Amino acid sequence: MFRIDQIFTNKKIVQKRRIKFTFMDYEKMIIDVADLVHKYFLEIYKKENNGTRIKITKDKAWIGKHNTNKADLAKLSYFDLPDDWQHDRRSGSKVALDAVIKWAKSGKPADKKFIENVSEKIHKDWLKRNSDRAEEEHKLPYEKLSEKAKEKDRIFIRAAIKTYNDKL
Repeated sequence: MFRIDQIFTNKKIVQKRRIKFTFMDYEKMIIDVADLVHKYFLEIYKKENNGTRIKITKDKAWIGKHNTNKADLAKLSYFDLPDDWQHDRRSGSKVALDAVIKWAKSGKPADKKFIENVSEKIHKDWLKRNSDRAEEEHKLPYEKLSEKAKEKDRIFIRAAIKTYNDKL
């Protein structure tokens, strides 16, 4: 069991109380964050690229089922994504959720500095996993990314804060 202090509602401290959750709760929270992140990305995809986001997958089962290695992420729910793309969403979600849990224990508010620091960690983690397929503009250090690119990293931490608060 984890013991966590509740402190988040948006960007300010509201109350502190101890909560417990199991490893299964934690794993479900990661999936909940990943699902919410993907929903946020779907909103972005609707506005960009004529509502499409074609990506290559290496998921053999998904390829066999769909007879293609191209997945339109803008047309799929999180749970319908190929395994490699679900893993990508979960990885960033885990970094974000772990940071939220640690931050909650500290008793500090989730301010802009916190959001930016965690977003930078998320970007570094993403770059480690995706350096071979990342576009040049996304290979930059976090502080040199465009606001649009930074916002995609911030989505993970915001989703983790919301999921954490909803769990309480």
